Amino acid sequence: MASRRWRRGDAELYAFLDAHAPIASRASIADGTVVGSWRIAAFLGRGGSSEVYRGIHRSLRLAAAVKVLARGDEAARARFEREARFLHENGSPSFPRLLGAGEHEGRPFIAVELLEPAELPHDDSSVASYILSVAGAVRELHAKGLVHRDLKPQNIMLRKDGSLVIIDFGLIKAASSPGSPHPPSVSVVGGRTVGVGTPGYAAPEQLVGDAVSPATDIHALGVLLNECFGGNPPRCWARIVRRSASSIPGQRYQDVGEFIRAVRSRHRAERFLLAALAVLLASAVAAFAWWRIESDRMRAEEERRELEERLQREHDEINEMLMLDVY
Repeated sequence: MASRRWRRGDAELYAFLDAHAPIASRASIADGTVVGSWRIAAFLGRGGSSEVYRGIHRSLRLAAAVKVLARGDEAARARFEREARFLHENGSPSFPRLLGAGEHEGRPFIAVELLEPAELPHDDSSVASYILSVAGAVRELHAKGLVHRDLKPQNIMLRKDGSLVIIDFGLIKAASSPGSPHPPSVSVVGGRTVGVGTPGYAAPEQLVGDAVSPATDIHALGVLLNECFGGNPPRCWARIVRRSASSIPGQRYQDVGEFIRAVRSRHRAERFLLAALAVLLASAVAAFAWWRIESDRMRAEEERRELEERLQREHDEINEMLMLDVY
């Protein structure tokens, strides 16, 4: 059951470069094998550079996701070690909890808390809660001067308490590093520089190797939003999706805080319109009420004048009759 759940989420806890050659289709570590302090219990899946297993701590009986490097090239090993360092140095609830690290038969491994795939929400309030949680985690990364570069549904996981966690930090990189011999959003594979990220989520600038910035991750947030609504977001969300997922970095929200404010105020235009309509309706009702009152007043005034004129005529007729009697 657990392996089926992982396969629905692309069968991986962490994913790396899609451009890399595929690794073997079967698990390279047999169930029951001891990896560090963990006994392998099940194969969960693989990414571009690693395999993920369910492991049980030999003494604590604690379950964890044990990720083992499956490639031997230096670039993959460097990304793996970069992720391990990041998790060691950043114990935020927004990121997976690192439970251990080491080497198994010359291959590095890390053990992190076991998480479950998070389903994409579809209704307004659930989407808002989901994207605000993800954006909050991304803002923590950006506050450290880092860009994730691989935000996608498979890299957003769920704890048992319902809190969201972003994973896969092998592609994190400092935003704009002008001193680098390669543009900030490239990696070196086989001596060649290549863009990184997952097509469909990666911003155009990172796929072609241009400089990355917080706006690069904001592009992925916009794509996530669009996917939540099946590519047809409601009007209050469509504006946010268009701006976030723009192909031009300068036209996106320039920081996650601005993106978060836009999400929280997404109904402001609708509320303003409703308020304006309410004012117009109230004005129309008041105008109609005034018209009715004024009409009633004018009608009453007309009836009063007609009564006075009739009484005056009758009075004049009586006077004429009295004058005739006198003569």
